[in-house]
Amino acid sequence: MNHSLQNNEEKIDLKIFIDRYLIFWKYIIFSIATFIIIGFLYNRYSTKIYKSSTTILIKEESNNSLGSDDIFEGLDLFGGQKNIKNEIGILESFSLTKKTLKDLNFRTSYYHSGNLKSDDIYKKTPFIVNVDEFHPQLINHKFIIKLKSENEFILIANFNNIKLFDLSTETYVSNKELDLNYEALHKFGEEIKTDFFSFSISKNDLSLFKNENWSNYFFIISSYNELTKNYLKNLEVIEIEKDASILKISLEGSNAVKINDFLSKFTELYLATDLDEKNQITSNTIKFINQQLTLISDSLSNVESSLENFKEKNPKIELSQKEYGTFYQLEKLEQEKAILELNNKYYISLEEYLLKNNNVNNIMAPSTMGIEDPLLNNHISELTKLYSQLNEVSVNSKQEHPLVISLNKQIISTKEKLIENIDNIISSSELTLNDIQQRIREIEGLIGNLPQSERILLNIQRKFNLNENIYNYLLEKRAEASITKASNISDHKVIDMPRLESNLPIRPNTLLIYFISLLVGIFLPIILISLYFLFNDKIIDKKDIDQITSIPLLGKIMHNNSGYNLVNINSPKSGIAEAFRSIRTNIQYLASDKSEKVICITSSVGGEGKTFVAMNLASIFSITQGKTILIGADMRKPKIFDDFKLTNDIGLSSFLSNQNSKDEVIQNTEYENLDIILSGPIPPNPSELLSLNKMKEFIQELKKTYQNIIIDTPPIGLVTDGLILMNHSDVNIYVIRQNFTTKDMLHNFNETIIKNNVVNMNLVINDIAQDKTSYGYGYGYGNTYGYGYYNEDKNLKNEPWWKIKT
Repeated sequence: MNHSLQNNEEKIDLKIFIDRYLIFWKYIIFSIATFIIIGFLYNRYSTKIYKSSTTILIKEESNNSLGSDDIFEGLDLFGGQKNIKNEIGILESFSLTKKTLKDLNFRTSYYHSGNLKSDDIYKKTPFIVNVDEFHPQLINHKFIIKLKSENEFILIANFNNIKLFDLSTETYVSNKELDLNYEALHKFGEEIKTDFFSFSISKNDLSLFKNENWSNYFFIISSYNELTKNYLKNLEVIEIEKDASILKISLEGSNAVKINDFLSKFTELYLATDLDEKNQITSNTIKFINQQLTLISDSLSNVESSLENFKEKNPKIELSQKEYGTFYQLEKLEQEKAILELNNKYYISLEEYLLKNNNVNNIMAPSTMGIEDPLLNNHISELTKLYSQLNEVSVNSKQEHPLVISLNKQIISTKEKLIENIDNIISSSELTLNDIQQRIREIEGLIGNLPQSERILLNIQRKFNLNENIYNYLLEKRAEASITKASNISDHKVIDMPRLESNLPIRPNTLLIYFISLLVGIFLPIILISLYFLFNDKIIDKKDIDQITSIPLLGKIMHNNSGYNLVNINSPKSGIAEAFRSIRTNIQYLASDKSEKVICITSSVGGEGKTFVAMNLASIFSITQGKTILIGADMRKPKIFDDFKLTNDIGLSSFLSNQNSKDEVIQNTEYENLDIILSGPIPPNPSELLSLNKMKEFIQELKKTYQNIIIDTPPIGLVTDGLILMNHSDVNIYVIRQNFTTKDMLHNFNETIIKNNVVNMNLVINDIAQDKTSYGYGYGYGNTYGYGYYNEDKNLKNEPWWKIKT
C-alpha cells in the first residue's frame, strides 16, 4: 500500500515537473525555430571545408649490421617504425610544402565575393595575374577587378596602414605604414607598375565573369612562407595501421579541386625527392668515371702512338709463342692490380670525404664501380637516406627537435660503421696488391732476359693493353651506371590517388549543426526556465506549498478571462464557477456539523484575490445554500462597493462605531439570497473596532438570519485584523495567488497561524493559468481586483463589475 502510494506521488511530482515546463511551450517552440533558422543561415553562408586524402606505401629499410650499441636495430625490431616516423617528418616538412605551392603557383588566389562570403574560384578565374617577383608588392590585400570591356578593366586598390613586401626574400621592405587609394583603367596584358605593386593581368576566360556584378571579383597576393604555414596547419600525415608501412596524407580546404591538385603535386614531389636521392649517388659515380676516362684516354693515345712508331721502325720483330704466354700472365696481373688500385683510390676518396664533409652530395655508389660489398653498399645507402631526411626536417625544425637529434645520432653511428668498413677493405686490398706486385716482379725478371728490342715491344704492348682494358672497364661501368640511373624508381609509391573523402563538406556538418541547433533551441529555454524557477521566490504550484506548510488545500481557481468579477453569476458554466462549486462542497464537508457557517477569507497582501474569492463564494453559497451575507471587513482598503454598484457611505465601520444600526448597514443586492455589509468609511482604528465584543455579538446576531456569513478580512501579512475575526470563524481560507504570493509570505503566514493557534485554516490557490490543468503550472494573473493594498492601483477604474475587463 505504501509502495503504491509512493509511486503515485512520484508520478504526480513528475507530472508537476513536466507541466512546469510545458506552460512555456510557446517560448520553447519559438526558441527551437529561431535556432534552426540560425543553423540554416550558418550552413548556408559559412565557408564549406572539404577533405581530400591520398595514401602512399613507404618502403621499410632494414639494417643487417650489428653493433655493440644497436643490437635491437640490427635485429630490425624498431627500424621499420623509425623509418616511418622519419618519412612522416619529411612529409610534414616546411620545404616540401613550400616547393609544392611554388610549383603550383599558388601565390595568387582568386575569389568571387557574394553578399556574405567569398568563394575561391581556383581554375575558374576569368583572368590571370602575373606577379613581378622582384618588385615590392602588397600581400594579403584585396585587388578588385571591374570589367570595362573585352580588352579593358578597372583595377581598384584602396588600403590603409600597408607595408611593402619583398617576395624574393620573404621579408617586409620596411616597417613604415602607408596608405593607398588606387583606381585606374588598364588593358589586359599590359604591365601595371607603381611603387606599391607590379604585375600584369591577362585574359583567361571572360565568359566566367558574372554579368550581374563585375566588381565581385578580386585577387590576393600572398607570401609563400605564410601560405606554407597555413597549409601545414590543415595537412595531416598518419599511419593507417600501427604495424603497416602505409601513410595517409589528408588536406582540408575550401576548394575541392585545389586541395586535390595540391596533394597530387605534393606526392609527386615527394616521390621525385626520393628518386633524386637514389640518382645522386649514381650521378656522382658517372662523374668520377668520366674523370678517370679522360686520364686513361690520354695515356692510351700516347701508348698507342708509341706502339705504332716502334712497329714502323722495327717491322720484322715478332714475339714468340712463349713470349706471348709470359706477356698474357703479366697483362692479367697488371689488370687486376689496376682495378684494385682504382678501387683503393675510390675507398680513400670516400673516407676523406666522409671525414671532411657533413653531407653525401658527392659520394659515388660502390656497386657502380664493380664493388659488390653488401655491407658497404648498405651503409652508404642508409647514410644518404638519413642526410636527406635531416635536410628536409631541419628546414622547419630546430636542432633541439627530437627528430633532428635522433637523425644526427643515426648519421654519426652510420658514418662510424662505414669508415670502419672502409678501413677493413683497404687493409685487405693492400695485402692482395702486395701479393700481385710480387708475382709481377717475378714475371718481369723473366722478361728481362729477352733481347732489348723484344723487351721494348713487350713493355709497350703491355701498357697499351692495360690502358685499353681499364678504358673498356670504365666504359662498361659507366654504361651500367647510366642504365641504373635510367631504370631507378622511387622506393615509395602512391596507392590511392588524391580524392575527396566525401562529396559533402566536412565543415560545416549540416546534420550536426541542425542537431546542435535543435538541442540548443530546446535546452536553452529549459535552462533559463530552470534558473527562473531556481531564483523565483513566488508560489508556482502545490509542491511549493507542501515544502512550507501542511495546511490543506481547499481548492484552486483558474485565471479569469470572463471580464466579470462575479463569475458565478455572470458565467455560471465557466471553469471558475465550477471551481467555486468544488470549494463550496469542501467547505460543507469541513463544517458539516454547523447549520450556520462563518467563513473568513484573508491573504498576505493586497492583490492576491481574497475579495474576488469572497464575493464569488458568497454568490455560490447564496444560490443553493440559503441566505448568505458578505461582510467587507477590510476597512483599510474597501473595494466591494464598486462591484455591487453601491456607495461606501455606511457599513461595518459605522455600525461598530455606533453610527448606524444593523438594519441600516445590511444592504440587499440584486441577487436573491445575497446581502452585503460594506466596509464603510475608513476609520482611524480598524483593529480596535474589530476587537470589540460588539463584533462577536454582531456575528452571532447575523447567524439568526443567515446560513452563510462570508467575511472579507484585511490581509494578514500586513495587519492583525484578520486574526481577530478568525477566532469567530468556522472555516478560515488563506488565498494564494500563483506567481504572486512569495514563499516568504506563505512561510510567515504559517508561523503566524501556529503562533496564534488558529484552527480550521485552509488554502485556496487563485489565478492559475488556464492553459494547464492540475495545479496550473503556469503564469498569468487573474482579475485586476485588489492590487496594491496600500498603494492605489492607477489602472483600476471605477466602473461597474460588468464592464471590468481583465
